[in-house]
Amino acid sequence: MPKRKDKSMKTANEYDENLEDLMDCYHYQSDLTKKLDGVSSLDFDQALINEIVLWKVNRYAPLSPGILAALNSLNNLEQGSHRDASLVIENLLHTPGVDLSMASAILRFKNPKVFQIIDRHAYRAVYGKKYPLYPSSSHNKKIKVYFDYIDKLILLSEAKNIEFEILDRVLYVFDKKYNGKL
Repeated sequence: MPKRKDKSMKTANEYDENLEDLMDCYHYQSDLTKKLDGVSSLDFDQALINEIVLWKVNRYAPLSPGILAALNSLNNLEQGSHRDASLVIENLLHTPGVDLSMASAILRFKNPKVFQIIDRHAYRAVYGKKYPLYPSSSHNKKIKVYFDYIDKLILLSEAKNIEFEILDRVLYVFDKKYNGKL
């Protein structure tokens, strides 16, 4: 037997106006949607699948050429000079779809000698407390927390004689194993 619909809900079939007119209100990932609407005749590869996945989860983060150039300039930073990237991090945080965890992942893959991923698990493994940031936290607060976290990771790397470059992964596993679910 089919379920009865909630009486307060309206179905599209009950809509008396032209449904197509609602397209004027559709603004989801506009540039990427336009691009993806034109790919049906292409051979799909993993890069295209990744764009579709990012579109679906609303995490597509198109970086401007200026931000990409600044990001690429971070190759030559040495461990301990992470604060030199504050403008790059701030610009990443201004990009739709990029919060600190995503920005730190981008930075980590760009230069793992200097940057590591910060997320709820890794933070809890380092500090023994809940991650203090929210999407509404100021960019300055996010950057300060991230730089303080990197400082702690440098010290942890030295104290535990572990490669800095793998700390984010080790901390993730450690926290899940010893602290459980978030």
